[in-house]
Amino acid sequence: MTITNVTTADTATEPVPSRWRVALRDAIPAIGIYLFLRLISLQVMSVLAAYAHAQDPGKQVYPDGSTNQWRGYTSVLDALVSWDARWYVMIAGDGIGGPVGAIDPNGVPYEHRLMFFPLYSWLARPLTFLPFISPVVACLIVSAISAVAAAWGLYLVGRHVHDHRVGIMLAAAWAVAPAAMTQNGAFTESLFTALAAWTLYALLTERWLLAGLLAGVSGLSRPTAAALIGTAGLALLIAAVRRKGGWRPYAGMLLAPAGLLAYVGYAGYRLGGVDKYFEIHNNTFGAWWDYGSSTSKVIWNVMLGNVEDATKPIRLLSVLIFFGFLMLLTLLIANRAPWQLTVYAVATLVLAAGSHAHISMMGRHLLPAFTVLLVPAVALARAANRNVVIVLGFLAVTSGWYAGWLPFISGQAI
Repeated sequence: MTITNVTTADTATEPVPSRWRVALRDAIPAIGIYLFLRLISLQVMSVLAAYAHAQDPGKQVYPDGSTNQWRGYTSVLDALVSWDARWYVMIAGDGIGGPVGAIDPNGVPYEHRLMFFPLYSWLARPLTFLPFISPVVACLIVSAISAVAAAWGLYLVGRHVHDHRVGIMLAAAWAVAPAAMTQNGAFTESLFTALAAWTLYALLTERWLLAGLLAGVSGLSRPTAAALIGTAGLALLIAAVRRKGGWRPYAGMLLAPAGLLAYVGYAGYRLGGVDKYFEIHNNTFGAWWDYGSSTSKVIWNVMLGNVEDATKPIRLLSVLIFFGFLMLLTLLIANRAPWQLTVYAVATLVLAAGSHAHISMMGRHLLPAFTVLLVPAVALARAANRNVVIVLGFLAVTSGWYAGWLPFISGQAI
């Protein structure tokens, strides 16, 4: 018998990459395709912006509540920092500001700033103290990083439920959604979607404490985080009943609603009562829970040919987006996706359709419900590469057209 001497050098191995490094490396194709598709859409959007500006340079199309002035769109940047984005940029630059009852230099009550949940502005504000970083740039940086984090999280969800290719296609599908423009603007869509994707992934992989923590943080980003918090809370409750994870599901249940409750409580305290918080939402921003009355009215009017709604392209397109979402949700349920993904999508739809808002905002409000995009992601994953390139390229152009047409041509809310 021959005995071979084995030295330490013979047994030495290369350093094993960390788990997070491997996860990021696997997600690079999804992130890369996502960024490429968004660049196409933004380029198409810029063409429409230039066209609209040439046609009517001084056109005023929307009221900027942060300054009590009317504004127009003359460039892509104007649209990326319009509507709610104006408030986030202002808060990132100036903070919440003076005491309740006081008026800022633009004649707007400081208390109105409390209507906008703080996480996005909190992340952007420290960047404004760096050289050459304006509040606008700071907000766009946060959105860019959040969008990449969201694409990474979507990839992980898709890979976990199906496989690597489906994960890539899920990130790609989210990049070409109708309202994808807000992913790159100073809005909370990318930040919240990133938190939602990672929360759902944590639930699917039974990381109960992490899921509760992320859901809790999401509650500081926007009130519609209630859909994610409810989904996480239900999953954590089921895990606790089934005695999975020991104490972690219980801790997760305490953490999940903490952010939302804490901020509403803080705003209510500053305003002298939670009812005052909702009163400002109702009377100043026109946002309240109407049990779907405003949404259903527009949908029925479009379907029945009422002249007031059926002849307006923005309302017709928004209704088509709504029904497209319903179709994908039905297919998601029929194909037996993990119940956490389905419940989250249903809850998001209920909040979007049940709240009073302009119908043109339907696409934006449904954008974080990325889980329904698993349906087209699976179909794209099974298709030949040539067909995938054609479909995604066409959808990227279409998404860019919608992103440009909505503010620059129709002049409606984003």
